[in-house]
Amino acid sequence: MSMSSMSMGDSSSSENVTGLPLSDPQCNSDACDAFKAAHQASQAAVSYDHQYDYGHYTTWYYLAAIGVATIVYLYRLYRNRRAQRRTPVPGKSTLAHKILAACRMVNYRHFQGRAAYYFGFPSLGTLAFIGVTSLFLLLMTFLVHPYYRGRRGYGSPPLAVRTGLMAQALTPIIVALAGKVNFITILTGISHEKLNVFHRWVSYMCLFLSIVHTVPFIVQPLREGGPEGLRKQYYKPGGMEYTGTPPLGILVGIVVLSIPWIRHRFYNFFYRLHIPMYVVYLGLLFWHSKQEKDSWIYLYSTIAIWLASCLVRLFYKWQTFSIFRDWFQGFPSRVEELPGGMTKVTALAPPDFRWKPGQHCWIRMPHLSVLENHPFTIANLDKGLNKGIKRDSDVQEMIFYVRAHHGLTLDLLKSVENHDIVEDRGRSVSVYIDGPYGGIVEDVPALYESLIFIAGGSGISTCLPWIQYATKRITECSATIKNIHLVWMVRYASQIQWILDELEPLVTAHPDLIQVDFFVTDSSSLAVTSTDSEKNSESGVAGSKLNEKTTTTVNPKLGQVHTQRPYLPDLLPSLLIARRSFILGCGPESLRTDLANAASVAQKNVMTGDADIITLHTESFGW
Repeated sequence: MSMSSMSMGDSSSSENVTGLPLSDPQCNSDACDAFKAAHQASQAAVSYDHQYDYGHYTTWYYLAAIGVATIVYLYRLYRNRRAQRRTPVPGKSTLAHKILAACRMVNYRHFQGRAAYYFGFPSLGTLAFIGVTSLFLLLMTFLVHPYYRGRRGYGSPPLAVRTGLMAQALTPIIVALAGKVNFITILTGISHEKLNVFHRWVSYMCLFLSIVHTVPFIVQPLREGGPEGLRKQYYKPGGMEYTGTPPLGILVGIVVLSIPWIRHRFYNFFYRLHIPMYVVYLGLLFWHSKQEKDSWIYLYSTIAIWLASCLVRLFYKWQTFSIFRDWFQGFPSRVEELPGGMTKVTALAPPDFRWKPGQHCWIRMPHLSVLENHPFTIANLDKGLNKGIKRDSDVQEMIFYVRAHHGLTLDLLKSVENHDIVEDRGRSVSVYIDGPYGGIVEDVPALYESLIFIAGGSGISTCLPWIQYATKRITECSATIKNIHLVWMVRYASQIQWILDELEPLVTAHPDLIQVDFFVTDSSSLAVTSTDSEKNSESGVAGSKLNEKTTTTVNPKLGQVHTQRPYLPDLLPSLLIARRSFILGCGPESLRTDLANAASVAQKNVMTGDADIITLHTESFGW
């Protein structure tokens, strides 16, 4: 009897809810016909399933961008082969040259000022691409209406769902852009350090989309039920608001620490936390998205990209665990102190280790730190690039110049100083090499008539192997180079000694080809003549410990020494004397910015027909 009464009561209650109007507070589920009809109408107008297509659109966009970059890369490889087969004949600038110059006039341009430094603004061309990408994402975010459904019970707000999927779709490309070994570099020829700027800015976009994804889940419950309604929705069993909070908090932390001036100021802190934080973030995304439709596909793709990058780097690039080497064996190395806070590291690499001019390696020095590694450019040529030279040993030298700033680079210099003996200004250590990475796709010696190298301080490490390589190609009659001009800026004259032994034979062998200008920016430190140097040696100066203001001897035949800081926008035009010029710059941010802006202005020479092509390539100390 009681069971029958209970059943009748439930049925009566259910019937009462079923017929309630939508305005009744109890009409809040599909048990109410009015609510169910409104729910179905809302889903028909803006389908929940359709919001997942916006993640697909995002993916197709960046795959299309990679495809375009791949086509450009293939054309550059084709142009290399064509240049190697025949010597281009100088002539008037073609329409294609002028269009390229117009693009480069925009692309090379850099902003200056504190904001550009703090946020690491890239070139204007890169910013333009980032702007187009941002506009594409913004249009998909805000162009489609409605943003909200009539009630939270009708389903998640469309604005929140699509931006969440768009943010999740960016996860694989963010990881791909971060890897030192990645499929984007393989397809486009763009090295990882050049891709890093896109890694950072796409992360900013992901954070923006994640915030937009979060806001509707806060606003709609507040509108419908106030703070209490938000609390109930947030802690609702099975709700996704609660699980979305931790990954959003971690993403904010990752992005804030990645802002350039914060990253530079707290680099060691950033370096130790960046990857662990992202691994936790990725794991929390699995928890948050609950395998809704294809949401986990992006996460599985991210893991696959990351694992592939790690495995190739570990067993191929990192020489300590390379499948071609004995494991746990570092490269025997010699560390020497040079004037002006510079340390020269000479590593003995196996004869089959290969690198190209301008490439860099990440170096780990266990005697200083097992965990830290830093990138340094290889400052000499691979022996394999010297045709006709027979190896008389089982090793070849790799030379790195390490300028002491702080952290590991300063510790390296101090380790040599503490070990220093008058007769032996260095020590032997073992270093672990990860690389090589980077380089230039173009066959520079075959494509250009004039090579202009602009270096600041230890940036000479990038320029020197290119000069060596260019002279080798000229000797082999496989280059079109007619002029090489090196402009090197150092603070003290004594720092010119860093590369005198390598540079002097090149200039001596090609006196009509290579021109060198040294700019000493500290006027109190001047180069002395050979006679003065001999007097100083006799008085005991030569035997004292070298310091930044120690004077040095520069052979007048080697190059001119100027006691001033050059203004690159005024200097560069006088160096552009050929129809096809290649400019390579490496140095501090201010040098690269001034050089890029000067190269941007120089494109006018192509527009007016005074030159065929003016190409700029810059290398950074860090990224």
